[in-house]
Amino acid sequence: MLARRRSYDATGQSLRGMKSALMALLLASGGANADQSACERLRSLQLPDTVIRAATPITPAPQWQIDGDTLTRGTVSVAQPFCRVQGRIEKEIEFEVWLPPRADWNGKQLGVGNGGYSGFINYSALAQGLRRGYAASSTDTGHTGGPMDASWALGHPQRIVDYGHRAHHLTAITTKRIIAAYYEAPARRGYFIGCSNGGQQGLMAAQRYPQDYDGIVSGAPGTNFPDMATYVMLNGHRNSGDASLTQPQMDRVVQRMVRACDAKDGVTDGLIEHPPSCDFDFSSLACPANDEGDCLNATQVSLVRDLYAPMRDSKGREIYPPPAVGALLPVTELSRRGKLGADLYRYGVFEDANWDPAAFVLDRDLPIAWERLSALISDDPDLSPFARRGGRMILYHGWDDSGPSPYNTIEYQRRVRETVGARETDDFFRLFMVPGMYHCSGGPGPNSFGNAGDPPVLDPEHDVLMALEQWVEHGVAPKAIIASSVRDTRVERTRPLCPYPQRAHYKGKGDIDRAENFECVKP
Repeated sequence: MLARRRSYDATGQSLRGMKSALMALLLASGGANADQSACERLRSLQLPDTVIRAATPITPAPQWQIDGDTLTRGTVSVAQPFCRVQGRIEKEIEFEVWLPPRADWNGKQLGVGNGGYSGFINYSALAQGLRRGYAASSTDTGHTGGPMDASWALGHPQRIVDYGHRAHHLTAITTKRIIAAYYEAPARRGYFIGCSNGGQQGLMAAQRYPQDYDGIVSGAPGTNFPDMATYVMLNGHRNSGDASLTQPQMDRVVQRMVRACDAKDGVTDGLIEHPPSCDFDFSSLACPANDEGDCLNATQVSLVRDLYAPMRDSKGREIYPPPAVGALLPVTELSRRGKLGADLYRYGVFEDANWDPAAFVLDRDLPIAWERLSALISDDPDLSPFARRGGRMILYHGWDDSGPSPYNTIEYQRRVRETVGARETDDFFRLFMVPGMYHCSGGPGPNSFGNAGDPPVLDPEHDVLMALEQWVEHGVAPKAIIASSVRDTRVERTRPLCPYPQRAHYKGKGDIDRAENFECVKP
């Protein structure tokens, strides 16, 4: 009888398990159907000055793919279901919102930025946000093109305003309304993340539209696009003459800089932890008499000195700071960014596609750019409205950035502290400098911390967006963020990024490739 009772119990448990599994399946099916219906209803959603062009339930089998944007240049794959909303605000501002199923939504909104001159939907960033449970949005900022194409600005001053700040603002407002309609509830929190021009878009949101987001991650922003574009235009022109440097020569220049200053932070690791402490002797690059080895002639030495010098007006006043000593300046990037700067003047300032950069006069032409492109300037240090409504911001910048100068970002932080107050600024705004990181990502130093894809460890200590969430939602300000060097999925080095002006200091013992052997200290 006991054996038979056990048999009956096992059968009953099996039946109850089957019923539970069936109920879960039915609930999931019902939820999926409800999500699909909610998505399809968005097609008839009426919003001010907005047309919903499509609202499509996406069910990957096993993956859904879309051709990548002009920034990522590749296929973007998505493995989870979502509702893809495509729309247009006013006449030209295209946008997309990707909405996870209700059961997967984290209750938050995420706006993602663009790079360069925008002109595209940032699918890769949308996919990353979706994976993390965000209702994510992106806009082409009101024109079609690519990060290096400014031709859209010719004869279209309104496009410049939309590109500068207005398109992201309108997209943020529209996204909030779409979220409320789809989930039948508003987002609990709103965040924004972007780098390069996306970083500047984040600053624009904090300065001009402080109600749009609760938290902002801004990477490598330019703050003053006309100044930055002018600087890279002039540097690109400098390296185009007979004395121009080859890439091997530029590589050797940087190697000499790193060798000269690597150990100044107390550890020899192939990185310059704090480039301002490096007083590099440019004359050491010159060839001795009758020597033509791994060295430069006098004209090339002068060129290198100019490439790492600030832009000054005719009275010697600094207009825009240089790249940091030790930053690699790729020869092809000097030329490419030189064209980026020249095109800003061709299409946005002088509205002449045939304008020749050789005609540029700094004291005369840059003030014209400031006036005509004021929508591209995000250097207002008064962030008190953003702070008062509880906003939090994290800025980061790679010391080895060859585009927007890291010194420009440091100067912006100084001006915010001066304007708002040092203690008050620390309560809502922190800057993290990244030794050995190029523009937004890459480079010889640890540079993976959620800035360009998921980090090796997805937690608030290793991920900049999760660190921001902890600050906004729980009041825990980031004391450090752990960055990783990853090669072939293997973590080779970790290092703490410290709130500036603190720096990572080696404790004196232990593996220099492990973050726990460093601490953040004041200079």
